[in-house]
Amino acid sequence: MEEILTPATRILGGAKRSVIPRRAVLVLATLLLTACAGNTQITNIWRDTEFSGSRFQRVLVMGFGEDGANRRVFEDQFVRTLLAAGVSAIPSYTFVSGLTETDLPRVKEAVAKSGADGVLTTRLVGVDKRVAVYPGQPVFVPAVGYRRGFYRYYTSVMVTPPTTYNYEVVTLETNLWQAVGEHLVWSGTTESFAPENAREISEELADVIVKALRAQGLL
Repeated sequence: MEEILTPATRILGGAKRSVIPRRAVLVLATLLLTACAGNTQITNIWRDTEFSGSRFQRVLVMGFGEDGANRRVFEDQFVRTLLAAGVSAIPSYTFVSGLTETDLPRVKEAVAKSGADGVLTTRLVGVDKRVAVYPGQPVFVPAVGYRRGFYRYYTSVMVTPPTTYNYEVVTLETNLWQAVGEHLVWSGTTESFAPENAREISEELADVIVKALRAQGLL
């Protein structure tokens, strides 16, 4: 029996080694990938039910935070996703540098320069560190060319040891505003599971948010 590292243990940096047959590794990998599916999900949605305006035609994308590479990656990705959906869009960093929610004069300056009828803003709400525990799993491991009969097949079973997986959940709040009158039309909170980098989370977030806004008839 060969000693190998399970997928979960490799992700953790090799903290604990387990003696597991190679055929069992595929089962563990499948369980892990299934648990990680759908990395970004909307957890809460609010919409002004009294809003009866037409679909937004030109959207200013505004990420609150430092004026670094991450902000540019984020805004550019949202612009690409909106353009692909047939909506004119422009990143706010082309008008102003780093912004915060309280920097209202510069926010208004960017909106005025953009000529947008809608403003899509996103801010970080929080980052939670979490631990997932995967219980031991029974795995049937018949030998290649197994010929010992029906009943003995089901005695060829082993139980993989429990594993733990440390990960982060990033919570973001995205709002869609009507530029004229500064009216909040739509708001959504998302959770992103264990994002690897700014580009990954931006692509997933943009896809989820734009689909939700289109479903609401706002884009």
